[in-house]
Amino acid sequence: KSGWTPDQIGQFIACLPFTKNAWNRAFEWLQEHEGEYWTRTGANAYQADGNLAVAVEKLIEHGRPHAAINCLDRMRHAKQSISVEQCVRALLAALSSNEPNYAMDGYHIVELIKFLQSESSVPQEDLFKVEWAYLSLLDRHSGAAPKLLESRLANDPEFYCEVIRLIYRSKKEDKPQKEPSEESKAIATNAWRLLHEWETPPGMQEDGVFNADHFTEWLQRVKAICSESGHLEVALINIGEVLIHSPADPSGLWIHRATAEALNDRDTGDMRDGYRTGVYNARGVHWVDPTGKSEKELADQFRHKAEEVENAGFQRLAVTLRSLADGYKHEAERIIFEHKQELPVSG
Repeated sequence: KSGWTPDQIGQFIACLPFTKNAWNRAFEWLQEHEGEYWTRTGANAYQADGNLAVAVEKLIEHGRPHAAINCLDRMRHAKQSISVEQCVRALLAALSSNEPNYAMDGYHIVELIKFLQSESSVPQEDLFKVEWAYLSLLDRHSGAAPKLLESRLANDPEFYCEVIRLIYRSKKEDKPQKEPSEESKAIATNAWRLLHEWETPPGMQEDGVFNADHFTEWLQRVKAICSESGHLEVALINIGEVLIHSPADPSGLWIHRATAEALNDRDTGDMRDGYRTGVYNARGVHWVDPTGKSEKELADQFRHKAEEVENAGFQRLAVTLRSLADGYKHEAERIIFEHKQELPVSG
C-alpha cells in the first residue's frame, strides 16, 4: 500500500468488514485523510465488534448521519448504552445530509426518537427540535407521537397561540400582499400537522391526571391572546376538536365537568362546532354496514350522552350532542336507502 493514494487506501479498507480492526486501520493508515474510509464504508452495524459509539461519531463527523442513525438503532436494539447527545446530533445532522434518499430509514429514526422521549436526561429544547423536525414521521400509524410538542400545546397557552398564528391569518389583517415563502409554507404545514394530530387535551398533566384549574387558566389565557391577535374563532374550533379526548369526571359523568362547562359557555359556539367536527373526524375510514348498524349505535350513544349532560346542567352542549345523534341517524337512513337501491329487482 506504500504507493497507494489515500483514495485507494480508503476504498480498500471500505471493502473489509465494518469492525474495530477496519476503523483502526483507517486511523493508522490514513491519518488526516481518514474521511476516505468513513465516506465509503457500507457501515454494516451488524458486523461491528467494537464500540459502535466510536463509529457513530466518525460517521457524523464525515457527513454520514443516516449511517450513524442505523448504527445507533443497532445499539438500541442490542441494549447498548447510547449517548443522548450523540443521538440528537445525528438526528439533527440528518436533516441536511447529502446522503442518498435510500440511506434514510424512517423506522430507525422513529425508534430513536421514542428512545429520546423515554430518557429524562434529554434537554427539552433538543427533544423539541427533534420532534418538530420529524413531525411527519411521528403519527400514530407508526406507533409514535410528538409527546413533548403535544404536552407543550396542552400546558403552554402561548405556544398553542403561536401554532395557531403560524397556520391562520388574523381576522384583523388584510389579505397578504405577497405569496408566502416555501419555508413559511413548510412551517405552516408542520404546525397544521401538529395541531390535527394533537390528542392531549389542555389540563392533562404528564402523569395522566386532569387538572381542571389548569385547564380553565389555559383556556382563559388563550382567549385573551387570540382575541387580541384576531384568531379567537379558529383557536376555539381547534380546542373543541381536541376536547373529544377529555377524560370522564370523577363524579361518573362521561365528560369532565370543567370541560363540559367550557363547551357549554354562551360564547364558545365555535368550540362546540369544533367538538362536533372532532367527533366526526375521529371515526376515520370505516367499513359501511348496509344495515346502518354502527351509525344507529352512534346515534343512540350520543343521544344518551346528550341526556346526561343536560341533566347535569349543560344544555348548549346537549344540543350539540343531539345534533351529532341526528347526524348519525340520518347517515344510517341514507346507507339503508342506498343499499336498497343497489339490490337487484326480483322477477
